[in-house]
Amino acid sequence: MDNKAEKIAAIVVTFNRKDLLPKCLDGILKQTRPVDHIFLIDNASTDGTKEIVEELYKNNPLISYTILPENSGSAGGFHEGVKAAYEEGMDWIWFLDDDVSPRSNCLEKMLEYSHISKCMHPSKLDVNGEEFLWESLFDTALGRVTFIPNLSFKNGKDFTFVNVGCFEGMFIHRDIVEKIGFPDKRFFIGGDDTMYGFSASLYTNVIFIKDAIINKLIPFGTVMKPTAFYYSLRNQFLVKDYLKKYELFKPNLFYWYFTLYVLYVCTKHTYRNRSLRIPLYVVKAIIDGNRKKFYKL
Repeated sequence: MDNKAEKIAAIVVTFNRKDLLPKCLDGILKQTRPVDHIFLIDNASTDGTKEIVEELYKNNPLISYTILPENSGSAGGFHEGVKAAYEEGMDWIWFLDDDVSPRSNCLEKMLEYSHISKCMHPSKLDVNGEEFLWESLFDTALGRVTFIPNLSFKNGKDFTFVNVGCFEGMFIHRDIVEKIGFPDKRFFIGGDDTMYGFSASLYTNVIFIKDAIINKLIPFGTVMKPTAFYYSLRNQFLVKDYLKKYELFKPNLFYWYFTLYVLYVCTKHTYRNRSLRIPLYVVKAIIDGNRKKFYKL
């Protein structure tokens, strides 16, 4: 398919990553298939990000820089970025966190699959060149993601089908955005991209591509903060709402797994983090989720 006439926008959401952000933006600007615009969304950074952007990119007409009044998380940031790109008439929208940098041919490689998919994802390597094992499927019965350690690539496939999303590289066509809307701001962080990708999978083949690569600028496996467990559990109530919307909700299986996950967090991670704050956040997450109080802590 000839994509030369189609307009492509990259969306970068940043928060207090002034040292990493230029590496991300430079990677986008060096693509062999150039993007037509970059919408940079700043989640109210306080570390001097604004000064860095103005110093390095002030005169670059490809970059639109928007500072949000408060930190709205990845979900809120990408909501605003996708909304801006969509309203500007962009045909393809490329999601990129501020701690990744795409290889120069990443976009060109993804476009080779545009006849198969309107929502695709590149592979990801960490700072040491380690492959991120992201091949995965969303189990609608349990409301959870099951990871398959890139078995398709190990067995010689160039791409594989998934039914989830990741905002570290997702590449989606406006036709799909028109059907599923913008990312759901209520998630703040955690699960927002998973459900966006799942929603997309109901309208197109969502694929994961071996040779389109982005580099992670920080190591994998960062220890989760106690607040991350809060969002992880609270947002399961949003996942439940999506399953109900698509008439896929199975309460017995869903709550069985949810209970096991709560016990897992309250035991293993409380011990690992040596923090009694985790059980308190778990209780708050369950209360807020039941009351549909979806906000930033």
